[in-house]
Amino acid sequence: MADSTRVSEQELERRESFIRAGHRERSLVDPFTWSYPLKGAGAMLGISAVSVYLQNRWNKKPYYYAIVPRLLLIGAATAVGYAAGALRERHYQTRDAVIEHYMKLHPEDFDHFNDRSGRSFSQVLLPWYPRRTQYTKYD
Repeated sequence: MADSTRVSEQELERRESFIRAGHRERSLVDPFTWSYPLKGAGAMLGISAVSVYLQNRWNKKPYYYAIVPRLLLIGAATAVGYAAGALRERHYQTRDAVIEHYMKLHPEDFDHFNDRSGRSFSQVLLPWYPRRTQYTKYD
């Protein structure tokens, strides 16, 4: 591979740490930095609050119409969203643990990941031979 396309080790580490989930600083205004339970709770809170608002607008009711039961339902929906996010996070942790364990048991299957610069594109592609109908010979 050409030296102009190689990236330094520091740049590779920076990219890897930026891409992985949970490695960026948490920010309240950036939901992509939130944990999965908080994403689920926030999504369900937003969806349920908008649905209550739209139902009130459709039925021409004031915002405080049946507010207590609706707040309880919004809280329950938020709890369900939090639980779904926690379940998702648990699933990803279990999946990553299984993959890491398999990689420790079979390191010879993952030797090609140690070369950070990788293969050149010409090594990845297979040769291509055009076979078009106008070039065929009939014997």
